[in-house]
Amino acid sequence: MKQDIRVRIAPSPTGFFHIGSARTALYNWLFARHHNGKFILRIEDTDATRSSKEMVEVILTSLNWLGLDWDEGPQKGGEYGPYFQSERKEIYREYAEKLIKEEKAYWCFCTEEEIEKERQYYLNKKMDWKHRCREKFTETEKQKRMNAGMKPALRFKVPVEKRISFSDIVHGVVEKNASDIEDFVIIKSDGMPTYNFACVVDDFLMKISHVIRGVEHIANTPKQIMLYEAFNLPIPFFAHLPVILGKDKKKLSKRLGARSVLEYRDEGYLPDALINFLALLGWSPGGDEEIMDRERIIELFTLERINPANAIYDETKLEWLNNHYIINRIDEKTFLTSIEPFVISSGYITEEEYKKNREWVDRVCLLMRPRLKVLKDISRAKYFFTDDFEYDENSLKKYLNDKSVSLTREFMVVLKELKDFNAHNIEDSLRKFCEQKAIKTRELIHPLRVYITGTEAGPGLFETMELIGRARCIKRVLNIIERYEHGTS
Repeated sequence: MKQDIRVRIAPSPTGFFHIGSARTALYNWLFARHHNGKFILRIEDTDATRSSKEMVEVILTSLNWLGLDWDEGPQKGGEYGPYFQSERKEIYREYAEKLIKEEKAYWCFCTEEEIEKERQYYLNKKMDWKHRCREKFTETEKQKRMNAGMKPALRFKVPVEKRISFSDIVHGVVEKNASDIEDFVIIKSDGMPTYNFACVVDDFLMKISHVIRGVEHIANTPKQIMLYEAFNLPIPFFAHLPVILGKDKKKLSKRLGARSVLEYRDEGYLPDALINFLALLGWSPGGDEEIMDRERIIELFTLERINPANAIYDETKLEWLNNHYIINRIDEKTFLTSIEPFVISSGYITEEEYKKNREWVDRVCLLMRPRLKVLKDISRAKYFFTDDFEYDENSLKKYLNDKSVSLTREFMVVLKELKDFNAHNIEDSLRKFCEQKAIKTRELIHPLRVYITGTEAGPGLFETMELIGRARCIKRVLNIIERYEHGTS
C-alpha cells in the first residue's frame, strides 16, 4: 500500500523567521505538493520564556507572503492538533509515564552545579564522559531534595549496548554508538518536554512520513530513533538539508543574507523570485534550468537531488533573479500595484499626490522597471519627483568643463523652441544639433544626463527628460552652468 506523504515545518517562535527556515519550509512544501501529500505547520513553543505571540505572527506572515500554504496547523486546524506544543503538555506527560513505567526513563536529581563539576572532573583527566545518574541517589536522598524544593528532570535511559544506524536520504548511512550518547533529558524540571522528546511524540501522532530539516539536527536523530524504538513506533524517513553559507564560506551573517524573510519583502523582493532562489540553495533540477515557476519546481523536485555539500548564498544572483522576475514574470498591472507602496514610502510623493498624478507616476515606474533589482530601488528615481536631490560629485567633475557647458547652454535654446517636448522630438533635435556641431552624440548626452539627474546611470535620457518636463530640465541645466561659471560647483 502506498504511504501517505505527510511532512511538517516546526519553527520556534523565539526569533525572526530567517532564510534557512524559509528554505526548510519550502523543501517540505515542495515535497508534499510533488507527491500530493500534506504540509503541516507546528509551532514548537515549549520555551515559554523566549516564545512570543508576535514571533508566531511573524512565522505565519512570512509563510503566507512566500505562498507556502499549509494544510494543517494554526489558522487551518486539522484532526491531529493542537498544533502548538505548549497546548500538548498532557500528551507528553502520558508518553513520559509510559517510559517510566517500563523503566526506560528515570528522574534525575542532580543539580546543574553537580553535573558541571562532574563534567570538569572527567575533562581534566581527559576522560570520556556521558552523564548517567541512574543509581546515584537513594530514595531518602531524592525525597530530601524534593522536600527542599528541587524539581527533577526526566532522563531517557540510553540502551548503551545498541548501535544506531539510519539511512539519510541526503547524506546516506549514518551510524552512532549509543554508548556515546548521554542519558538525555526528555522532560525538563519545569515540566516542559525537550525538543527530541516532543518531536518524536508529535511526529508520530501527526503521522509524519518524512522529517526534512536542517543538517544541524542530524546529531539529534539517533536520540530520536532510540525513543521511537522505546515506544515501539514506526520510524519516519529522514532528510537533512545542507548548511547555507555566505560567499566567504562562513556562517551567514546579518550582512550576508541572515535576514528575516519579512526584510526581503520590505526591500521589494518578489516572493516567486525568492522561492526560485531558495529552491536552488542545495537542490538541483538537473540540466541548466534555473528560472522556474512554482509548478515547474514542484514537478521536478525530489529529495534525492539535494546536494549534501554546503549551499552558498549569493545575493548578486538573487538580485539578478529578482530583476528578471520584475521585468519578465509579472504583468504591468501587477508591477504597478506592487511598487506603489515603495513609491509612497520613499517620501518623494504623498499618497494623495500619487492618486492625483497616477498616470505620470506609473510612467516613471515603468521607465525605471528594467533597472530595479528590488522594488525599493525606485528610491533612486528621486530626480523625477523633486529638484532637491544630490549630484554625484565625481560625475560632475567628469562632465563640467568649458566645452560641455558651452554645448549644453546652446542646446537649451533648441529645447526651448521645441514644439512638442517628447522623447522622440528631444532625441531627434539632439542628433541634428550634434551633427551640425560635428560632434558625437555622447559628448552631449553624458553631460546632459548628469546635469539633469545628478548621475551617469539611469533609464533612457530622452524618456527621462520628457517625464521631468521641459521647464525643470532647462532650469536644472542652467543652474549647474551658473554654479560652474561662478566657481561653486
